[in-house]
Amino acid sequence: MPVEIERKYLVRDDGWRAEVTGSSSLRQGYLSTEPERTVRVRLVDGRTGYLTIKGKRVGDARPEYEYDIPAADAAFLLDHLCLRPLIEKERHTLGRTPGDWTVDVFGGDNEGLVLAEVELPEGVEAPPAPSWAGTDVTEDDRYANSYLQNHPYRSW
Repeated sequence: MPVEIERKYLVRDDGWRAEVTGSSSLRQGYLSTEPERTVRVRLVDGRTGYLTIKGKRVGDARPEYEYDIPAADAAFLLDHLCLRPLIEKERHTLGRTPGDWTVDVFGGDNEGLVLAEVELPEGVEAPPAPSWAGTDVTEDDRYANSYLQNHPYRSW
């Protein structure tokens, strides 16, 4: 079973920008936001679509299944079938190891929120947080994208 293992942090300053190796625009929505199962549709840079099914998080891990889908299908699902509001963000990939580090700068109804994440392979311990990373919010469900869809950051 594929497992997603990640740590999530609030970002306290722009120090991460010096580590950016790439960026993309993400538009995503949810067909289901039940805590036991989320079903997400994502469109990256308007060109690449994904359908992702995630199970309930336990600590910093949860089952995750992700499939490529045609960009046109992703766009249709986002425009016609996904719950509102959609999640909009710029994702910045960082040249930091171990793990795959990203920083998401949210727009739309979640504007003002900036989160860093590190996805780790199974068996690899989370590294110390960089100096620009603030509070660890891994287990705070308010920072899950599926929660933000139902309770946008602007309304907090």
